[in-house]
Amino acid sequence: MASWMAKVGSAVLMAVVAGTPLMAEEAAPPAVTPVPPASMTLRQALDAVNQSLSRVDVPLLLDIYQHNPDPIAHVLAAMALERIHYNLDKATEDARLCEKELIGKRPGVALYCARLANGNLRLAQGAKAAEADELDMVKRFAGRVPQSELDSMSTYVAARRETPEFRLSKPEGDFSIPLLKASYDQRGALRVEAANGESARVTLDTGAGPLVLDQDTAERLGVRSVGIDGRTRGVFSKNIPTEHGILESAHIGEITLENVPVEIVPADRHLIGMDILRLLGAFRLTQRELIVYGKDGNRPACDDPMLVSTSVWANSLRAVTNLSINGTPRTTLLDSGSAFYLNGNQAAMDEVKAIYNRRMRIRDVGATHAARVSQATAEVIVSGQPIQMTFGVFRDADLPWSYILGSGSLGDMDFFFDFDRRHTCVLVHDNLH
Repeated sequence: MASWMAKVGSAVLMAVVAGTPLMAEEAAPPAVTPVPPASMTLRQALDAVNQSLSRVDVPLLLDIYQHNPDPIAHVLAAMALERIHYNLDKATEDARLCEKELIGKRPGVALYCARLANGNLRLAQGAKAAEADELDMVKRFAGRVPQSELDSMSTYVAARRETPEFRLSKPEGDFSIPLLKASYDQRGALRVEAANGESARVTLDTGAGPLVLDQDTAERLGVRSVGIDGRTRGVFSKNIPTEHGILESAHIGEITLENVPVEIVPADRHLIGMDILRLLGAFRLTQRELIVYGKDGNRPACDDPMLVSTSVWANSLRAVTNLSINGTPRTTLLDSGSAFYLNGNQAAMDEVKAIYNRRMRIRDVGATHAARVSQATAEVIVSGQPIQMTFGVFRDADLPWSYILGSGSLGDMDFFFDFDRRHTCVLVHDNLH
């Protein structure tokens, strides 16, 4: 994707009149009736852009870029589009120019742009580079934005000062790791072997972030607490307390991990997510194995642009794709941690006809839930292949996306993620009819 801001030009930004500083946290909540992008105020546009980063709402961002009269809104939409397509260099170029031109006129907007650039740095170079940049941001914006904003950033970095950088190393060429299966759980898993000789079976979960372990397993593997508490949420669970830790050394097959970030949760959960997997560069997930491609490896043919969901700081990265559901494109999470073939949330409930309602016990990160589920049928087109699917729609699922394509689909297709060349594809098997 070409640099969107280059089309706007710094001269246009320089001509923007000064206004009240606008902080992302101050953005108004979305209205009940959506405001047309052409009519959005800058405050509304910023809020829409911020939400679109996690929702991967490319059509809305394009609409803001093309039709909102405010050139700042154009720039915000451009940065978000570049991030969503994992074009980190262009996203950073746009964001740095935005900060430079607006820091004296609209420092709140400039700070948002600086945060997005910082998130790009986190994805490209790691946490330590991003934390150093964050401290520099505090200096650049001193006296320009509320001090509480800067204090929270300084506190965040200070709490992580002694946390070492996560590193992943792997063979230069192609290799594969067979996935573990259990009779009670058909999701693929890997075995993490810690330096102390202990090991654990962890579900390969493209819908998760770091390495997730329960307290007992974390202690057994030798995970060291770093004294940082947090909160997380799952599809059904909300506000679940967590503790952050570091696993100093471990192996997964031919992959070596150092200083692995671990999220310790109260429930019995063992997951390895995209915070770790994306550092493999390019990988293919099948029903039976994880295939990792070297720099010059013969990768699958895939021209679909990568679509990633993140926060402005680049937390909670997830890869999504567009599926046609009854003729309408819908953003769909590729989640190998879900045991289902396809499922949806309340937004999906509003689009498809439910057959009946019942309750199903679902394990989530915090507990087991009696989730309300309806059965629906729709024509789903995956990589040009129409499939008539019957799937569950969960009314209480808390998701920014309407649908999830889970590990149940891996008998018919593979998931391919190429972070090096910025492509994601769902590779349908030839024998699917």
